[in-house]
Amino acid sequence: MKREELRAIEGLTEAQIDAIMKLHNQDESAHKIAMQQIQSQLDTATQGLKAFEGVDVNRLKNQVTELTTRLEQQKADFAFEATVRKAAHDAQARNEDDVITLLPNKDSLKASQNQAADVAAAMTALKTSKPYLFGEAKPADPAKDQPAAEGSAQQPGTPPIVVPKPRPQGGVETPTLSDFINMTGAERMALRTKNPALFQQLSNEVRQKRRW
Repeated sequence: MKREELRAIEGLTEAQIDAIMKLHNQDESAHKIAMQQIQSQLDTATQGLKAFEGVDVNRLKNQVTELTTRLEQQKADFAFEATVRKAAHDAQARNEDDVITLLPNKDSLKASQNQAADVAAAMTALKTSKPYLFGEAKPADPAKDQPAAEGSAQQPGTPPIVVPKPRPQGGVETPTLSDFINMTGAERMALRTKNPALFQQLSNEVRQKRRW
């Protein structure tokens, strides 16, 4: 719109033409500002899209899903291990790692909705079937280790002192996995020296059973 076009309209004064032109300029400025804002937003969106050029969005989504699943699985594994270890401790396991290795049906226990109670029940059953894996060692009674004084007679009604036979170093000649788990550190080292192949085989079996 031009001022000359308004002057051609009969009856319009200069004051009215000035007012009309002022309003026209304001509208045109507002329109330009709005167009500039839209163009700026379009430029920003275009730049953002360029950053994703060549990216497989579905592949990224699958990776996020896989990592999320692995994270949740790891959390569940840690929680289950803590539950089983606590149950082994509460049952007075002599060696918690060995007891956990021999605990049956760990996959089913891990998926249980009542995990703590089911693990405790399984640990109790294992303790019943393999009691030698559990129980605190009783301290030796020094009085029982003292030899009787020469010429002294045992008091009537006193149970005889039974001296256990020493356990052969290294345990049995060809120990099973259960025998190996129940061995002391010194006995395992003796077996390693005497029969390294059997020692390595049993050690590998223990490690394999610990991988759930």
